[in-house]
Amino acid sequence: SLINMTDLEIKKNVSKKAVDYGIPTNYSFLYDDLSDDFKKEFESQINRTEFGIPIVKYGHQNGNWLIVGTKKLAIKNERLNLIGIEHIKGFEVPKSELEKTKRNQPDKMIRKFEYEVLTINNHNRNSIDVWLNKKVDYYGFWHTMIRLLNLKK
Repeated sequence: SLINMTDLEIKKNVSKKAVDYGIPTNYSFLYDDLSDDFKKEFESQINRTEFGIPIVKYGHQNGNWLIVGTKKLAIKNERLNLIGIEHIKGFEVPKSELEKTKRNQPDKMIRKFEYEVLTINNHNRNSIDVWLNKKVDYYGFWHTMIRLLNLKK
């Protein structure tokens, strides 16, 4: 029989993955390490029972950010969007980002560290673009999400 992990176990597991992939960075931090003011403001905008436990915040120099929770993703671009983890179908690098990066970085191996925009596709055929800081944050978010999606299966 499948054992369902608790939110706390998921948080611990995903936090470890995030740290393995470079958290904290200049723009991204474990949620527990954020200021009380930020946490209070954020938590007033979400339903904690539906969101689960916030785990990690990935930010960008343009002010956009996203927070990975045990049940949902919160994405702040112009406004706050929430996506249920179970609604996420996958991720892709947008074509425009692919083209831009090809011009800037001919070396295919290094290219993945140059991306800044990632498209998250939902099962209901919607997609949303997220901004992530180049290099460690982009790559780290990708791996953190793969871990979370696998745990939620």
